Amino acid sequence: MKFSKEAKVGLLGVVTLTIFYLGFNFLKGLDMFSSNDEYYTYYSDVQGLQVSNPVTYNGVTVGRVMKILPQQAENRVMVTMVISRDIELTENTIAVLADVSILGSKAIKIVINEGKVVADNYELKGELEGGLLDSATEQISPTLAKVDSVLINLNEVIKQFSNTGNAMKVLMASATQTSNGVNGVVARNSKNLSDITANAAVLTSNLNRLTIDLDRQIKPILAKTSTFTDSLNAMQLGKTVNTLNTSVASLQSILRDISNGEGTLGKLTQDEALYTNLNNTASDLDALISDLKANPKRYVHFSVFGGKDKSKDKKEEQE
Repeated sequence: MKFSKEAKVGLLGVVTLTIFYLGFNFLKGLDMFSSNDEYYTYYSDVQGLQVSNPVTYNGVTVGRVMKILPQQAENRVMVTMVISRDIELTENTIAVLADVSILGSKAIKIVINEGKVVADNYELKGELEGGLLDSATEQISPTLAKVDSVLINLNEVIKQFSNTGNAMKVLMASATQTSNGVNGVVARNSKNLSDITANAAVLTSNLNRLTIDLDRQIKPILAKTSTFTDSLNAMQLGKTVNTLNTSVASLQSILRDISNGEGTLGKLTQDEALYTNLNNTASDLDALISDLKANPKRYVHFSVFGGKDKSKDKKEEQE
């Protein structure tokens, strides 16, 4: 079967338009050969959302924006999306309009919460998410406030340093004047200082010579004193040793006599009968003293008028 040139050109045009349509939709992110479901939601402001912007789930593109239709009566915008059927949406799914770049590119993020699975053409709940720039501004604002506070404190410190600089200038001027005064005093008294230094040198030399002479004179005296002290110590030590030997010899002689029973102490230590008699005598003497304290009239008789009642004494003796 033969086709005319016109039929061939027409067929080529249809094929070209078909390829162009499929390629255009492919570039928009729509796969004409895959199965998708349509869902819609409403926003008060789409903030620059465009048809063919991506629909993502956990960062993965699962669909595209198909239509954006303003509804002036309700003061809202209807957004239709196509989402792959592999993603099961629930009745609690939220379509969040958010920024995906700092330049303001928009996308719809699908947040799937637990609930009943819904079918095609279901209305999803729409919410707006703060832009990246707004979030960055919110985070930077406290830092900017702190920077402003630091700058204010820095300005105060600089002002204080300025005042300190003026004070330092005055202090340096005073120090310069003082230094000049000291230099003048030193210049005026330099001659006196030279004379004092020379006199001190002479005095030091004289003291050195005097020290040498005293050392020469004192050394012989110290040597003689040391010899005399050694002799004196030797003499005293000899006398002490001799006296101690004599005392020890006498003590040994006394102890020997006592051990041999000679002398009073020797007899007392050797004669047991003498020791017993002395002990008995001491006991009798103690009894006599006790009786004397108890009956003093037996041993002492006196009268104020010189008389004496002898009958009474006899009676006491009989008793």
